[in-house]
Amino acid sequence: MTAHAGRLYSSPFDIAGMEVVARRLVQAILNREKVLVFGDYDCDGICAAYIMSDFLNQCGARASVLFPLRQDGYGIRSEQVYRAWEEKYTLIVTVDNGISAIDAADTARLLGIDMVITDHHEPLASIPGVPVTDPKLPGSRCYREFSGAGVAYKACCAVCELLGRDYPEELLDLVSLATVVDMCPLTGENFILARQGMLKMRRSPRPGIAALLSKAGVSRITGQVMSWVLGPPINAAGRMSDPMLAYRLIAAETYTEAERLAQELDQIRKKRQEEVKKVTEVCLAQDDSRAFALFASPDWSEGIIGIAAGRLMETLMRPVAVGSICGDKVQFSARSPGEFNLIEALDECQRRKKVFLTHGGHKSAAGFSMLEKDLPVVKQTLHEIALNMLRPEDAVEWLDIDTRLDAVPTPDEVIELDLLEPHGNQNPVPTFYVKDCVVEVKTGSGWFLVRTGAGFKFFTSKPAGVGDVVHTALSLAIDEYKGTLSIIGRALDVRSFIFAREDLLERYLAWRKGKEIPKWAEVIFNELGLARTGSNEKTSLFKSPTFLKYGSIKA
Repeated sequence: MTAHAGRLYSSPFDIAGMEVVARRLVQAILNREKVLVFGDYDCDGICAAYIMSDFLNQCGARASVLFPLRQDGYGIRSEQVYRAWEEKYTLIVTVDNGISAIDAADTARLLGIDMVITDHHEPLASIPGVPVTDPKLPGSRCYREFSGAGVAYKACCAVCELLGRDYPEELLDLVSLATVVDMCPLTGENFILARQGMLKMRRSPRPGIAALLSKAGVSRITGQVMSWVLGPPINAAGRMSDPMLAYRLIAAETYTEAERLAQELDQIRKKRQEEVKKVTEVCLAQDDSRAFALFASPDWSEGIIGIAAGRLMETLMRPVAVGSICGDKVQFSARSPGEFNLIEALDECQRRKKVFLTHGGHKSAAGFSMLEKDLPVVKQTLHEIALNMLRPEDAVEWLDIDTRLDAVPTPDEVIELDLLEPHGNQNPVPTFYVKDCVVEVKTGSGWFLVRTGAGFKFFTSKPAGVGDVVHTALSLAIDEYKGTLSIIGRALDVRSFIFAREDLLERYLAWRKGKEIPKWAEVIFNELGLARTGSNEKTSLFKSPTFLKYGSIKA
């Protein structure tokens, strides 16, 4: 780690290829070159484009941005390189894309325009023949899971080291936003960058961020606020309209300008929500319970198939792919639960049938394209592959408990939990287990406010009665009323009964010896098809509805 600007970050030069890229950026700055920054149409790509273009302009280059439209497809293409050449740009910088842009890089070399690539996606077997920096390249000696905006920021830091400038920490708020919204792991250096950026955002939010917060009636920025309040309207621009709208919001210098753009983006977000709801309803009606659910229609735009696949996966708890048919081709976006690996499934399907035009992505989120005529064979093949790959536990929604609470913590203790923000992928909100007797219940429309004997108060959607002993998994927050602070919980799950998997093993051994066991244990063994005598085949507890409802697993 190197100390810079009073904080500890890894050296940007630990990322493979960074020095060559940074030196070309320095050259563009010193020569005041005309630079085209090519981004992506999601929140990460939009934030990355602003970070790079703003930094280059602040340093003296003449940078502009360009984004692909959703219908153009992902990543830079040869025609966009040709456009840059026609408009007399001398350098193209990609952010959050480019690692697979071999044709575009070849075109740049033929036209004599320089191109450098900053990306965070997995490299393919071949990489473009231009300077490339990516933490996932062989030779990187750094944290691998930066966002696209994070890599763009590290490139700016590398330039600063070459020029003897301070790191551009005023841009960390956008690194934080992109890292959280793109669901990058909030571990290692990602957490450091995201935390510093969130604190900067809290102190002095950009007009665009302030406008989105005001629109949603939110005042305090957290990881969940970034994920569910700030991210959706920014992503909606690229999925449903033009990513330049979101870029202009981020770049807005006045609240008046930002407020107008926030209103426009909110309308786009609402339209996307409506379309996603329609698509999910149609898909659920068509579902035939195959192990890998596949849906496609010419009526669905590419801008909503990803989020629709995610919603359906959460409902069906199976791998899901939703496709948009255009002409004779279909573009799919897929999501998967648990440890099911989409890339392995798609690779196997391609090995067997060789029908995909393109395919790639991550373990739990991927995309692929194909000809419409091949839909039946792909649907059947993915079903067969998923039957072999899926495990019962992949369909389980896990709830990890951090610790048990026997007494209500103080407000100061709960306030200290903010040190763990921002929460997101691999850094969930702390969850606590409380076992206590209910002494008071207040009800409203779809909610119950429960108070227990030890003084815990929490909201839940599940009914509870006075005198009930409840097992509750909850998160904690501060409730302020007339200057008085108190602790309020939000129940993630409430159960009237709970048992551990280890207890069940003891019951099974006793049952096999002919001893009496509790009725609930016998129900589980019957659900699993186990016999009291003779041999039993190996099975999974996750096939028992009763275990899923009342069971727990100790770490």
